[in-house]
Amino acid sequence: MNSLVEWKNVMKERPLIGCFVTFGLPDIAEYTAMMGFDFILIDNEHGVMEQSVLADMVRASQNVGVPAMIRCTEKSYDHIQKALDFGANGIQIPLINTAEDARRVVDMSNFPPEGKRGVAFLPRAAGYGMVADKKAYLKQANETKLLCCQVETKQALDNLEEILAVDGIDAYFIGPGDLSTSLGMNTTDPEFLAIVEKTIRRITAAGKTAGYYVGNAAAARQAMDWGVKYLVTAITPYMTAGAQKFLMDVRSGEDHEVAVKDAY
Repeated sequence: MNSLVEWKNVMKERPLIGCFVTFGLPDIAEYTAMMGFDFILIDNEHGVMEQSVLADMVRASQNVGVPAMIRCTEKSYDHIQKALDFGANGIQIPLINTAEDARRVVDMSNFPPEGKRGVAFLPRAAGYGMVADKKAYLKQANETKLLCCQVETKQALDNLEEILAVDGIDAYFIGPGDLSTSLGMNTTDPEFLAIVEKTIRRITAAGKTAGYYVGNAAAARQAMDWGVKYLVTAITPYMTAGAQKFLMDVRSGEDHEVAVKDAY
């Protein structure tokens, strides 16, 4: 799936549920995509992944019909350019703290005249040079990619109105781990959750799409009630809990309940 037009339109109507892939393996990307998520989010910010592996992970997910996002290591040209040249359906950028940060990533992720992304027709995103209409490709690439910016510091909250005023961003993802640390709180503190809710409502009131990490179904339902349309979870805590329960049950001869720990 190389087009996000339909996917982005669907997100306006209903929440989409994605899943972090934190291990640098195409098989894990494919396995996660096959579970039924609306998209996968390959985590090249905290994951350890080589460029060629990233490209294969994108391909593996798309080959089973599931869009693949890449969370870039940083908000720099080379990371944004490579992810989009791989043919990723979109990018998620950490630490967008100012309107200038937002304008810069919009600029780097769009071909001229909308931006300053380098033009090349040999990468996978352009069909290895086999696109029939190069001008149409450039226009479609700008329109169909999904650009998600992370709001995860006190500075970002202070500058939120200015950040939201920047055109070209499709979703604003609240990173609870970084944001809670920036504010000197825990992710489960009632005060922190109140700030998250307020921030989500500020984003949606501006006519924008809000994103959030959810560690369990209850958190997902609450986030959707607040207005989140771009939800991301992780399967790793569930894999851990399942394996630990199996080991405890086998070794003790009894059934045990094992809590799924929130990754944040």
